Amino acid sequence: MDIISKKTRSEFKDFFVTTTLREISKYFDNHDVPYTEHPENTDYGGQRRTLVENYYTGIDWTNPNQCRKILNVYEDILIDLRDNRDSWNSDDRRKWLENLTKFLLRDGFAFENGKLSSVGQIVNFEDLQNATDLLDKTHFQEYIERIKKSITEDPSLAIGSTKELVESTLKTILNQMEIPFDKVDDVPKLLKSVQKALELVPDNVDDSKKGAEIIKILLSNLGQVVIKLTELRNLYGTGHGKEKARNGLSDRHAKLAVGAGITLSTFLLETFELRRNK
Repeated sequence: MDIISKKTRSEFKDFFVTTTLREISKYFDNHDVPYTEHPENTDYGGQRRTLVENYYTGIDWTNPNQCRKILNVYEDILIDLRDNRDSWNSDDRRKWLENLTKFLLRDGFAFENGKLSSVGQIVNFEDLQNATDLLDKTHFQEYIERIKKSITEDPSLAIGSTKELVESTLKTILNQMEIPFDKVDDVPKLLKSVQKALELVPDNVDDSKKGAEIIKILLSNLGQVVIKLTELRNLYGTGHGKEKARNGLSDRHAKLAVGAGITLSTFLLETFELRRNK
């Protein structure tokens, strides 16, 4: 899946049409974006669009390091739009800034305090993805991308998706350990089964009974954060497709649920892997 969507790239290309060839090259060259010359007869709708394509064509849009260079270019553009530049009409500048930041946010990137960063950086999704090789990577990645994109734009969706991700993680572990469960079992019941199956006791704790109890309480609390926020979300409705004014949940609630859910899932998967490899 592309880190920066085609739609977002296209919107920025439209913006570049409003600038000069010299400015386009400067934006990309400042961040060492590779330039690939297209054949002379290749035309993407004008000199400016073609020049942008010469920089875009060498980018692997699934590679985080390469996409970071493009995001740095976009960040410079947003800073210039934010700041008062005499060469641009203030209304045009405001409209471009609103439009470009909107599309970046849909891709999971927020522009705040002059910085463009992933809204998913509130938690370490990478650790979760690397915790085990048992997960259906395509299906699992869909959860993660949905959560990243909706934390700010649709907090209720992010909370609901996190609950689904936790539930999927628990069922994956139980399936791998060949422990039966009912399809209608809720997250608290599944979590209890996983805790019991993994014998969540630190190996080097002298009083293992007390150690186990503390860890179980901590994990249960993380699970409850996700569950209770999901229940709160249900009281307000899913929020998806509704006016924001009707949705009482904010990105603060989403960040709390996502942080708890990702931490819980990562710990359980890493524990499972540790015990499986002993």
